[in-house]
Amino acid sequence: MLNKKCLSILILALLAILVIQSNPADACSCMPSHPQTHFCTADYVVVLRVLRKSHRLVANSVAYKVEIKKSYKMNSAAHKMLKHGRIITPDSDAGCGINLEVGKLYVIAGRAPYLNLCSYVKEYLKMSVIERRGFSGVYRKGCKCEIKPCFGNQCLQQREGPDFCRWSPFAKCETDFSACMPTSYRTPEGVIAKCHWRRTPAYKECMADP
Repeated sequence: MLNKKCLSILILALLAILVIQSNPADACSCMPSHPQTHFCTADYVVVLRVLRKSHRLVANSVAYKVEIKKSYKMNSAAHKMLKHGRIITPDSDAGCGINLEVGKLYVIAGRAPYLNLCSYVKEYLKMSVIERRGFSGVYRKGCKCEIKPCFGNQCLQQREGPDFCRWSPFAKCETDFSACMPTSYRTPEGVIAKCHWRRTPAYKECMADP
């Protein structure tokens, strides 16, 4: 009885030490997502230019004054958030904050009310042509298809299905040059629906020399 009690106390002590020594940024971990997934699940998708930043407007946060160049997607909550041309993000890595550079143009797919490390944030000039086309309209057509992250040998098993495409976070060809699109075709047994990776010329070239 005494031994069990001592063991329980020891386990609790070890857990306390692990919590104290753990990196606060670990709380910001999120599952890798394909750009199409970011688009389909976002409250807003915009192209914007950062005009200035401030640490004074909101406590424990950085407020970026931005000029929205294009809006590809925006729900009512996001419209309310962005109507004054400001993006809010936590001011620390522990809070999953994002650092944007003044003067640069970004494509952002985020969730209201804050921008964080789990949002899609990419400098516009560093995007592939396929990514730009994806955010401007192609990804919207594929939102019925779920892109499922996979790792290791799992990615080699049934890469495409009736309502999904499998995707490795390390797969540059699918990330930069393709999108998961729904399709259907007629067979003697009837119409079959399937999701598939879009075979763009850039995707085929990448796959030929990965």
